[in-house]
Amino acid sequence: MSPKLLVSVIICFVFILSSCTQKRSVDMHQIDILRTEAEDLIKAQSLMGWNSWALGDQSNQDSLYRAYAHLFTRENIDLVQSAEREEQDSTQKKRLRYFHRYLTTEFISKATASLTDKANNIEATATVVLDGKQIPYRQLAGLMANENNQKQRASLYIASDPVLDTLNTIHTQVEQANQKIAKELGYTSYNTMEEQLKEFSLEECARVSQTILDNTKEKYLNLLKEILNKQLGLDLEHFYRYDTAPLFRSRQFDRYFPESSMLKVIKQTYAGLGIDLDAQRNLHIDAEKRDAKNPRAVCYPIDIPNDIRLSIKPIGGCDDYSSLFHEMGHGQHYLNTTENAFEFKYIGEPTVTEAFAFLSEYLLCNQAWLRLNSSMPTPILKDFLRFQAMYRLYYIRRYAAKVLYEVQLHAGAADAPQVYAKFMSEAVGGKQIPSDEKRYLTDVDANYYSASYLRAWFLEAQLNAVLTKRFGPNWFEHPRAGEYLRSLWAYGDRLSGTELAKVLGYGDISPEALLAEIDTMILFSSR
Repeated sequence: MSPKLLVSVIICFVFILSSCTQKRSVDMHQIDILRTEAEDLIKAQSLMGWNSWALGDQSNQDSLYRAYAHLFTRENIDLVQSAEREEQDSTQKKRLRYFHRYLTTEFISKATASLTDKANNIEATATVVLDGKQIPYRQLAGLMANENNQKQRASLYIASDPVLDTLNTIHTQVEQANQKIAKELGYTSYNTMEEQLKEFSLEECARVSQTILDNTKEKYLNLLKEILNKQLGLDLEHFYRYDTAPLFRSRQFDRYFPESSMLKVIKQTYAGLGIDLDAQRNLHIDAEKRDAKNPRAVCYPIDIPNDIRLSIKPIGGCDDYSSLFHEMGHGQHYLNTTENAFEFKYIGEPTVTEAFAFLSEYLLCNQAWLRLNSSMPTPILKDFLRFQAMYRLYYIRRYAAKVLYEVQLHAGAADAPQVYAKFMSEAVGGKQIPSDEKRYLTDVDANYYSASYLRAWFLEAQLNAVLTKRFGPNWFEHPRAGEYLRSLWAYGDRLSGTELAKVLGYGDISPEALLAEIDTMILFSSR
């Protein structure tokens, strides 16, 4: 080869090599600094959230946002988005995509943090007056659940109207701010922004929601009519939203779910999967009753996977078990993750972790689990499963309606309170009263969490079907099933819901497995 030709070959090789080497115009070191600060903030927010939720301490998330004000800026959002566009490695690109989503949603949350704190603090301290007595606002749900007199339930329900009016004034400001900021960030609308950030189609989710409402209406109303009459002595013409609390309280099953056995039963259940809860020093369960404690069960991953906390405020019966098992599903997901990347520990789209939570919760609907862990005779067991079928249909329909409503709300529906009340009434079968409209903003989940819940129910049923096929209907007794679950939990937040569905062998998340599971419950309980 001539010297001239050799030089040409070398120049060509260098050119090809340089073209294959990714050129970065973005400061990745600065992004790593942002990641570290974001993780520190999330841990501080979780700890403050825990103290407010479980202990009743005053929430001051706004102070944390002020301390980290430099983190959530348009410049940082643009920086991470530019890095995402340039990144060629698929894993690193996904991390950047998740981080961009986080910065965007937190940029909005920072702007409304003072309003959110104000609403949370009002809920924690507000009282209502009924029959001359001061009642803490957060105790109303528990009181309604245990109230036998329908008129008194109605009084408790309506008594919260003044508090809701105050909260709605704040939530209206939050909604207006969300819409404004979405457009400032370059999106055509809030819905467009959420769809791009969540990476699934809201239009498709709404279409599936409407299909579910259409296809399950007759089945649901038949079950509701039967169980409503049996448990509360009511017919559909005299069924109201405030009746759902005692209906779902299902006292007739209480003795099969004693509060004193809750922790023992859940420990035995997870032991069957080869998981020793007592040995998990990174897990803390707070089941104490405090007046200022939020009654809704919750899991706070303070420091994944090292410090995971569960809070539950027992009111007795199956609800306590369901809540504890649900939050344990979250807890096991978080404390078993082996991911090190900040994005894959903390900020994935929530469909996956909710699916794991529902998988744990719905063990209580598993015939084999019930026969082993409760003293229910067969007729009672059938009644319980029939009730659970109705209960699950209620929530599926309710959240399908929430998705449809929230799409309209965030699109600027002028008559949102009426639209909300109508959707809810048609979905769950209750008669409307003016107080129903008061919930039109307090019953909205931030960032379309309602859609994530709905997809999680579908995904949970798909996962349950896989476990049942591999290990049998009593898969919860097989340590190999526990190993399989740990292999999925280990991904942390790396996988999206669609990706997990594909790992399970499905093309996508879909409702067929869930509807088939409910049909099986109805069929068994009809025999």
